[in-house]
Amino acid sequence: MRFRNFNFNFIGKRKIWFIISLAVIIIGIAGFFLRGGFNLGIDFLGGSLIEVEFEKEVNVSEVREVMDELGYSSAILQMVKTDLVQTESNRFIIRIKAKELGEPISTEEKDQVLDLLDERIGVVGELLQDRTVDPGFSRVLIKNALLAIGISIAGILIYVWIRFEFRFGAAAILALVHDVSVTLGIYAILSREINTSTIAAILTIIGYSLNDTIVVFDRVRENTPLTGRLGYSRVVNDSVNITLSRSINTSITTLFPVVLLLILGTSALKDFALALTIGIISGTYSSIFFASPILVAWNNRFPKYKK
Repeated sequence: MRFRNFNFNFIGKRKIWFIISLAVIIIGIAGFFLRGGFNLGIDFLGGSLIEVEFEKEVNVSEVREVMDELGYSSAILQMVKTDLVQTESNRFIIRIKAKELGEPISTEEKDQVLDLLDERIGVVGELLQDRTVDPGFSRVLIKNALLAIGISIAGILIYVWIRFEFRFGAAAILALVHDVSVTLGIYAILSREINTSTIAAILTIIGYSLNDTIVVFDRVRENTPLTGRLGYSRVVNDSVNITLSRSINTSITTLFPVVLLLILGTSALKDFALALTIGIISGTYSSIFFASPILVAWNNRFPKYKK
């Protein structure tokens, strides 16, 4: 796919791209509050998770009534939906947080939950999921996940700063924040579970997005000597157009196997593939429509870069 005959004015329309990015992030933030926060997996909450299939479709209030009767009023109930407007389902994921119980529920207590659910609603077959995570492990996992993301971002800033200039590093970091915010925002809107697979996908997204951004920035650096004749905005815009074919082709070839995993993979692979799909699309967008315009805006803001 080639774009040599086209010269899109990416930089001249940068306010439009900034508005689009801001709108997507604001929608994600709104989804976060409307959905009551992120749907954290049991890996981060600690406690016990079970997924049950009922004989008939039920709503959340019916399952909640059973859990309240057993004394688990703080249990998190997630309806497994097939569409966004669904109000009933025959499959539910039930999380009982260890931090409120002191420790995960025992096998006997889990059997009591299943027996009462079977008596009141009717449970089909064996549990679809049955996991228990110690609260101490979940705290260590959260700490390590945040540390890994923090170290990755710091390392990226230092690397880009040394290879290019500080303004390039700052623009790259803002693009990464953009991509991670978009991914988490969509997860909040869809109420998809955030687990260890999601964290792994986010770290992969950071690497992918940075690679795409550096390709553009490298071409900008090569063309910078032309600034005096063409102007910095023109130099950056031409650099984006030159690398456009590579960015689009790389994204398409990367998305193809990821989308196959999203369609055909297991539940764990689908969680990983969904985050990657969002991140690849957002990363391609940010390297073209966000990082490069940020670089120009930075350059125009500070007089020393104009020189």
